Amino acid sequence: MKRILCALLALVILLTVSSCKLYTPKQYDRGEADAKLIVHFIDVGQGDSVLLESDDEFVLIDAGERGYGDAVSSYINERGADELKYVIATHPHTDHMGGMRTVLNDIAAENFITVETDCATSTWIKLLKTVEEKKINYIDAKSGDTYTFGSASFTILAPNSDSYDNYNNYSVVTKVTCGDISFMLTGDAEKESEYEMVRSGVDLHADVLKCGHHGSSTSTTAKFLKAVDPSYAVISCGKDNDYGHPHKETMQKLNTLGTTILRTDQMGTIVAYTDGRELSFSATNDNLPSEIGNTENKNSSALTAEYIGNKNSHVFHLPDCSGVKNMNEKNKVNFDSREEAVEAGYHPCSSCNP
Repeated sequence: MKRILCALLALVILLTVSSCKLYTPKQYDRGEADAKLIVHFIDVGQGDSVLLESDDEFVLIDAGERGYGDAVSSYINERGADELKYVIATHPHTDHMGGMRTVLNDIAAENFITVETDCATSTWIKLLKTVEEKKINYIDAKSGDTYTFGSASFTILAPNSDSYDNYNNYSVVTKVTCGDISFMLTGDAEKESEYEMVRSGVDLHADVLKCGHHGSSTSTTAKFLKAVDPSYAVISCGKDNDYGHPHKETMQKLNTLGTTILRTDQMGTIVAYTDGRELSFSATNDNLPSEIGNTENKNSSALTAEYIGNKNSHVFHLPDCSGVKNMNEKNKVNFDSREEAVEAGYHPCSSCNP
């Protein structure tokens, strides 16, 4: 009986210790040999962490919640990194930067990029103190600035203001480029920041979009999505999370565009490889969509607005609602937000529940 109890106890301890372990993708060698840029969308549950790798130079963008710090460090070490050229904390929410202090204590970093805010939480203050103590070069994120690592580079596209009401809109948005292939990494940037990027006139097109705010309906607006026009969208979120991420509105817009969707809650860690001309992917759970690589069904012209109202009935709908398909063009009115539609005196469709 004692032997059985000891064995059970050992099993419980083993499961507890390994609960936050990050497993590398089963198809990990696929596309790696010729890759000039590898982008790791690390599965950190309901959080964000992206590792960029090019010619043995590394960039870390976010590190998930505090409990994932050791696991992210281990993942980086497994890639053979003894130094991070750049570390980017997109904004001061713990699901993005909570584990970063642990990473910086484990792995040397040359530069730290973030945005100035009035955040004064203990986790954020301790992170900034660690950056100072380790004499890591502090860089205030400025839209338009470009940095290089290996055969790749990244350009900061946001934030474009210093007076947001929500920290999510302070997110440092980067467009990562290697040859002809690019990735749009948005942190938790929401509608306000997305519209600013669209209005700036900068080239937003990217082959891969990391959807903002874990696929929330507050991000990935129709205007922004149409400007980016991605072939692939990665959504970083936790399985059965309390927020319902990704939201149905985001999924509907991506499906309307014909974008291939990759989700960490379903696939685990997702890795993209590019030689600057082509893209390939692998995933921890080895269950990539069967249509991966097939982007023939992309139709950016089908993506119109966030919501479409009927001038006669004063009902507003999601763009793919049957009520829109049967609506006369002259009766259509576009709304960029639900609030705008309601303020205009429109009420939601009872079928699509916008």
